[in-house]
Formats: sequence, structure tokens, C-alpha cells
Amino acid sequence: MKDESATSPPVISVCIVCRNEADRLGACLESVRWADQIVVLDLASTDDSAELARSLGARVVAHPLVPVVEAVRNTVAEEATGDWILALDPDERAAAGLAPELRKLSLRADLDAVAIPVMNFDLGYPASHELHRFDPKPRFYRPNRVSWPTVPNALPEIDPARLFTLPKREDLVLMHERNRTVAEAIERALRYAPAQAQAMVDAGQVFSARAMFGELARKAHKQFVVGEPWRDGLPGMLRAGILVAFHFYVWAAFWQLSGARRTVEDDRFVRRIGQALELSRSAGRVIRAPVRAVRRVAR
Repeated sequence: MKDESATSPPVISVCIVCRNEADRLGACLESVRWADQIVVLDLASTDDSAELARSLGARVVAHPLVPVVEAVRNTVAEEATGDWILALDPDERAAAGLAPELRKLSLRADLDAVAIPVMNFDLGYPASHELHRFDPKPRFYRPNRVSWPTVPNALPEIDPARLFTLPKREDLVLMHERNRTVAEAIERALRYAPAQAQAMVDAGQVFSARAMFGELARKAHKQFVVGEPWRDGLPGMLRAGILVAFHFYVWAAFWQLSGARRTVEDDRFVRRIGQALELSRSAGRVIRAPVRAVRRVAR
């Protein structure tokens, strides 16, 4: 690692973890040609990912397969020589304005990390709402100051005073093809949900139906209400459903890993949910009855 007191410009390394991503890795690598170094950690790919990366100037490091990228974010960072690291996934591309902006920010001694807005594309369409169009993630960082937790979908802890968040501009984003197809969304859930559930078990979290439905209600409110998915038509509503369904799979796996027990407390809580749904259904019948009567008279 270079001495930070050196007068030469800081070296920027791009670190990518890859597994069978030859169909989109090229666009990712082309978008960061401006970097001083590109390191690709290849997780036993069976396609042309490694060869493609080498042909585009990346250093390729072979690594055994792991289910989630967070497990090896620090591993690939250790293979880099830069003063700053830009962590990318193969399904991401850096917008044109990031190169000069990150070069400029790398000169600031008061920063350890930069949060970059992520513009998510799901099922081929970009999100309109800033929840998914400008989702800030700390992806540019000093490796001697910041390390990644190995828990799935977790972010590093960074002193807010030493974190800079880029403005919400389309020329300063990472474009993320999150779920190109429903099949990809399911495959991602199959990898991440059990791993995230195991992390919850390892952290000592205790499963309960109340906690599960409470969390799912919060996720549903975030995706279906706060995120205003209707602005993006059917693709937006499908995106919201896919994201909420992922958390359902996490909690289902968490229940199973916790012993798959049927408890009196959980049954009591679920029955209360059923009673509330039954009351809603009954109220709906009462409200609809006068409408039906009027329609019969009108006929």
C-alpha cells in the first residue's frame, strides 16, 4: 500500500467479484477503464468470465465458490494495491461522471469513504423513485480504514464525519441490473435468503411470528407505499413484489433454521391475523350488499 503522505495522485483500484457473468462483465469493465488497476476475483466460473476479464486488462484471481459476495469483499481488496478501492459487481456500470469526481474526492484527507447512488434496473426498467433510482451505497473507500462485514447485504460501519455522499445525479451513479428476469430474482433469493437467515441465527436473533409479520409489513410499506411503484407501471409493481418476497424467504429460512417449531405464541398471533382478515371480509360484504341491491333494482 502506498504511503498516504506521497505527493503522487492516489492509486484507485476497482475490485469485482465474479461468477459466470461473461454476458455483462464486459460492460462493467469498460465503464472503469479509467482506473489504475482492476482486480477480478473469479469464483470458479465455468464460462468465459476470467478470459474476458484478462482480455480487458484486469488481473484475475481464482477463488473457490462462495454463495454471497460479502464473504469475499475483503479478500479481493487484499489483492489490490490501490490507496482507494471502488467495489463493483459484474452487473453494475459506472456512469461517465464518476471518474473525475472520484479522482477529486480521493485527494481529500478528511474522507474514508464515498457513498455512490445506485440506479437499480429491474426486469429491464429503471426505477423512477429515488428509493431505487438513487440508493446511496459506500462503494469507494480506503482499504486501510474500511472493511466489509461478511454478513449478507450488510454495509461497512463508517464514521459519518468521514463519509461523503455524492449528489443524486444520473452522471454520478452506478447502474445496477439487479434482476433482469424473474428467474434471476429467484436464483438470487435461493443464494442469499438462507445465508442471511443463518446470519440472524448466528447473531442470536430469536424467531417469532410477531417479529416476522412486523418486518414483512415494514418491507411491504416501504416497497408498495414509500417507493410508489405504480409510477413505473406493472414492472414497478413486480419489482416491489419481488423485493418483499425475498424477505419472506429470509424469514421462512430463519424459522426453519431456528428449529421449525410450531409454538402456542405463534399460533395465537397468527389466529389474531386471521380474525382481523375475517372481520375485514365481513365488513366488505356489508358494504357491498346495498350496492348489489341497487344494481338488482336498476336491472
